[in-house]
Amino acid sequence: MILQGAVAGRHEDLEKIFDLYMPLINKHSIWNGQLDEDLRQYIMIHIALNISKFQF
Repeated sequence: MILQGAVAGRHEDLEKIFDLYMPLINKHSIWNGQLDEDLRQYIMIHIALNISKFQF
């Protein structure tokens, strides 16, 4: 399972999670009507740092 791999720290699975959720990440990275790259990166870093806290 991709999520279990990402939680376990497998970078390939975390990358797959990002690929799957990139449309949603981009949607929440809009600021003043434009895609804010810094905001998008902040969201992705936040996901990467906290995905290990996910419990099944």
